[in-house]
Amino acid sequence: MHHLTQFREKIKAEALRLGFARTGIAPAQPAPHYQEYLEWINAGYYGDMHYLARGDSLAKRADTQLILEGCQRVICLAMPYHRPEAPQNECPPGHGRISAYARTSDYHAIVQARLTQLEAFIHELTGGSTALRSYVDTGPILERAYASTAGIGAIGKNANLILPGAGSYFFLAEILTDLPLPMDEPFTRDLCGSCQRCIEACPTGCILPNRSIDASRCLSFLTIENKGEIPDEMKSRVGNWFFGCDICQMVCPHNARTDRQFDPLGEPHLSEFINLIELLTWEQAAFTDAFQDTALSRAKPRGLIRNAAVVLGNQADRNALPLLKDLLTRESDPVIQDASRWAIHQIEGDQE
Repeated sequence: MHHLTQFREKIKAEALRLGFARTGIAPAQPAPHYQEYLEWINAGYYGDMHYLARGDSLAKRADTQLILEGCQRVICLAMPYHRPEAPQNECPPGHGRISAYARTSDYHAIVQARLTQLEAFIHELTGGSTALRSYVDTGPILERAYASTAGIGAIGKNANLILPGAGSYFFLAEILTDLPLPMDEPFTRDLCGSCQRCIEACPTGCILPNRSIDASRCLSFLTIENKGEIPDEMKSRVGNWFFGCDICQMVCPHNARTDRQFDPLGEPHLSEFINLIELLTWEQAAFTDAFQDTALSRAKPRGLIRNAAVVLGNQADRNALPLLKDLLTRESDPVIQDASRWAIHQIEGDQE
């Protein structure tokens, strides 16, 4: 067992060198919090992210053996990202706000590249006899639950993993392995106590009492994963958020108390605010040029145009009126038409 303890320390040191601020080892079985996840799925809180409710996806989340045969441990990792800079309610007129995580190159590619390096290191350490499978955010694994079991942090009331002394601006990743590494103590302390700040600040009231989220009401879902119309009762709640939302993290005392951390993803290449009036004049190629290597490409131009129209409607910006009316006449997409019509009504109604 002694060599396994050495392996664990060497893996953690290499992970730190690669930019992972925290590493913890959890048992692969049983899958933590699986029952709660099943209840969340059965209650329909996943919006239209139907891939989460697929039978094969649910089975894999219950049993890591279906992902990696002989899986014994989950190596959980957390990599910090650039936190928001401007205060929560700040936004120049005619602009929209971009969630902090999306301002660098797409984190999936960056973090996966580091995981690949860590996998190579583990193979070298073990003479290549170890089975490994890694994921960044997209695998069928309950990563926050495993991360708390691995001692990295606690799941907060806003369903984000909070790292003590470091906050919640982290990407999570994991490596599944058949290597029986010594495990870390689970994190059992509650870091929220009686604090309700995230629940009170959420513009859509999507934070549920059991530390999960009604994704169908969450601004991050509505402006990114949601491919259809943003429901009318939610449009005004989008506020200035053009892509994603950071409010529940921005009000969290654990983030207020921590210094800006080293950022392994490099400096952001998108500003915190984007000129939406300009964006509404873009051709398809301009969207590709601006966003092709970032998370914003997930929403596709139609989703971004929809979001821009909603934010401009919320700002009741008269300067946007000619562009929104032009959008309504030249765009046949019902999703863009719906957002443009609503925004025009907001602006013209505001002037009456």
